[in-house]
Amino acid sequence: MKNRIVISLILYFIWINPSYCDIYKFNDEKFENNFRDYCKNCSKELNLENEIKDFLSQEIIPVSLDECLCIAIENNFNIKTQFETYKSYEYLHKNALTKFLPEVAYSWYSIYYRGQVLVGTALVNRFNELALSSSLIVRHSLTEGGKQIFNSKEAKFKKLAQNENLKFTKEEILMYTSVYYWQLLQAKINIEIHLKNLYERTAQLNLTKNLEISGMGTKFDVIRQKNEVASAKRSLIEAMNNFRLMQAKLSNTMGIEIKTPLYPIEKEVKPNNLVDNNLELEDLYEVAYKNRKDIKAIKNEIKAAKYNKKSIYTDFSPKPRIFYQNQYQGTAKIGLGGSNVVGVYVDWALGENTGLGTITKAKAKQYEINSMEYMLQNKIREIEEELLNSYYNSKLLLQRIDITKKQVDYATESVTLAEMRLDTGEGILIDVIQAQSQKTNARIEYLQAVIEYNINQVELLFNEGIINIDRIVENYKP
Repeated sequence: MKNRIVISLILYFIWINPSYCDIYKFNDEKFENNFRDYCKNCSKELNLENEIKDFLSQEIIPVSLDECLCIAIENNFNIKTQFETYKSYEYLHKNALTKFLPEVAYSWYSIYYRGQVLVGTALVNRFNELALSSSLIVRHSLTEGGKQIFNSKEAKFKKLAQNENLKFTKEEILMYTSVYYWQLLQAKINIEIHLKNLYERTAQLNLTKNLEISGMGTKFDVIRQKNEVASAKRSLIEAMNNFRLMQAKLSNTMGIEIKTPLYPIEKEVKPNNLVDNNLELEDLYEVAYKNRKDIKAIKNEIKAAKYNKKSIYTDFSPKPRIFYQNQYQGTAKIGLGGSNVVGVYVDWALGENTGLGTITKAKAKQYEINSMEYMLQNKIREIEEELLNSYYNSKLLLQRIDITKKQVDYATESVTLAEMRLDTGEGILIDVIQAQSQKTNARIEYLQAVIEYNINQVELLFNEGIINIDRIVENYKP
């Protein structure tokens, strides 16, 4: 009993020493100020922003989710590439339409003759003449047996397919930008968690050293705590590096300089519900069938291929053409005389290579169409699978958020109790260390659950084909 009283007195004087006051009473608002008493290298006010600045050795650029989305739509290189591809097909369609126009050509020439010329049986001497010719030619191949019609239809649906691909690319970039933003925010908050964990471990190490000096601790306690500090430093460095990697990934998706030090403005993250939780899976399927741009693109490609097959069969069709020529010919001396020529031509080749060449090309095109139809069915099945996974994950993640939130509360209470037990001499330092480790892990798991849920909601919008900036930021309040 006497020994216990002595130990309690020693602990009491340790706790009231200004250098050790409140070291186990850290909270999010006052933690940095408390830690300054225990970390001699931290003579200035500590905050997360400064820590990240020091690690990156450059200034940071605060950004919000809506800003990142707008910049990505304007600058992403995949969108720019797909836009140029779409414009190319747009002009190919216009080119196909020009085939319905007649060909118009004008020619003019003059030839100077000098010398002797044989006219019939008479040899004309001293021939000196300037021959002139002017002609306007108009040709029209009509529709080439319908081929021009089918080719223009084919070009039209190819253009529409590329337009859907452009829209799909934009939706993809919106999804990836959102995902990478949430992951960058997660990396930022992870730094805060590991930073505070390091502060606590370092404070405990300083206390443990003083306890050893006062005879209340052992060398083993100090070594064990040094290992905890080293582990906390390693976790912090890994979190810092992950933050830098996520910065690069988001910057690249946004189409800006990859080294841009982006910094999410949020200090915390909350669940961001974007899809009605009361919707059934079949409802999601129905929305996706109507709105997915990649499905529409494949359907348009199939239509284009069918018109291409029809154009192949026009090899068997007769191909009438009309021709008109207005011509003036003569010489400089006698003047020009006019003439008009009108012609109708009909070509009928009865197919390429006695028809077998045409038939084999059409057969090959049909198998290509069959392949594309299977591709469409496979794409629909993939979308259904993605929706199913996202649908059930959203429900699971909501439960996980609730559970991990309770774990954080329990872990926080456990730390408080462990500190109180150590304070009264009923507990040991290892209990506090373990409780704080559990709190750190609980915060990380809760953060992970919320981030995964927010990403899941964005993916649900994308899988349904209804994602856009307004929907993504509908409940966004940084």
